[in-house]
Amino acid sequence: MDNRCRIRKITECGLLMATALALSLIKLYTMPTGGSVSLGILPLLLIASRHGMKTGIFCGFAFGFLLLGNGATVVHPVQFLLDYPLAYACTGLAGAVKWNNFLKAATATTVANLIRLQFHVVAGAVFFSETKENFSEALAFSYAYNCGHLIPETIICAAIVWFIASKHQNLCSQQELI
Repeated sequence: MDNRCRIRKITECGLLMATALALSLIKLYTMPTGGSVSLGILPLLLIASRHGMKTGIFCGFAFGFLLLGNGATVVHPVQFLLDYPLAYACTGLAGAVKWNNFLKAATATTVANLIRLQFHVVAGAVFFSETKENFSEALAFSYAYNCGHLIPETIICAAIVWFIASKHQNLCSQQELI
């Protein structure tokens, strides 16, 4: 890859990550102990679709650290790792398939967010185990709690990438920049 393409890729990823951070501040609703529905994840999904899974995972991981500056709730080091860098790295998995049609785009978005959900659930179980009788009760509560904001966010993002992939194919095709 020549320098011009590398600079373009880095610039585009940086701008999309900044956009993701700004969009994450605009919340449709917020859960009582953390978690919200926003469009912040959408630019990370676009990074994965345009630059592939490896770049998407790296940018999602870095984005998890960026979120810490926005009032993150951390009660345990394991919860921190699972809730932020590892969970958001999962958005890069949407780049595992080429978004050459709207169904693949929506499916990749949904699968990446369902895997992300698992990280948030385990992190939530660590968080909620402070107040629940046992870990399995905390895990069940965490599933219910996290589905309350991640399922609506996934549906909204899947609908948007469905539209983007069907109307703007050139925005979603992976480029050979790596």
